[in-house]
Amino acid sequence: MEYVEVHPRVLERHPQLTEEDVRRAWDTAFVEAARVGSPNWPEYLRVGFDDKGREVEMVAAPYKGGWIIYHANTPLSKRTRDELKRCGREL
Repeated sequence: MEYVEVHPRVLERHPQLTEEDVRRAWDTAFVEAARVGSPNWPEYLRVGFDDKGREVEMVAAPYKGGWIIYHANTPLSKRTRDELKRCGREL
């Protein structure tokens, strides 16, 4: 299993999510897109389901041989849906 850390700010900004929700969504991600044009490159956008059946959007970067998730939200934002559509991964 890969190392995954959820940044504490994620839970502060989105109290509807728990760390377990985010980790589960990361593990069950059904779409991933590299954000090549991002000023924070390398970073990746993933969408997965938590145990409550909610779609969760997450943005993460490589960290300590694994990942740090520094953004997560549910429901998916219009911006995320538009980004996935632009890269051919429309939900």
